[in-house]
Amino acid sequence: MATAQDGSEVVLRFSPFLPDRLLENAEDTFADETERKLPSPRYGVSVLAMAPEDGEALLDTVRRIVATTSLGGKKVAVLTGNELRAHGFDLVADATKIEPQHHLVGGRPFTAPPKVDELASLMQDRITNPAWKDAK
Repeated sequence: MATAQDGSEVVLRFSPFLPDRLLENAEDTFADETERKLPSPRYGVSVLAMAPEDGEALLDTVRRIVATTSLGGKKVAVLTGNELRAHGFDLVADATKIEPQHHLVGGRPFTAPPKVDELASLMQDRITNPAWKDAK
């Protein structure tokens, strides 16, 4: 897990984190883009990402990202774009009206499913979602 800013995007992933579920997400992305007849459908795992503001602490960037989404869960994996790229993954923006910070993580060039075992291992350390409210 990222513990400090490294000058790149902060990347979040809510569950599921297991390799088979990451693969399912990448295959669903490909199927959806094929169905929409996009010229180059991609195998990508959904994440949220945003660049930090100058001098912003990692947890503050996490809070800003979480504030933009309807997604959630108690635990969230936190990485940086540089960490992903160092392990051979690419990170591309894939914003939607519902999820403006949506990005895809995939292998270069997104034409085959990413190495989900390695991606899942990068997501093993998680933090508690700063917006999580325990049900009482």
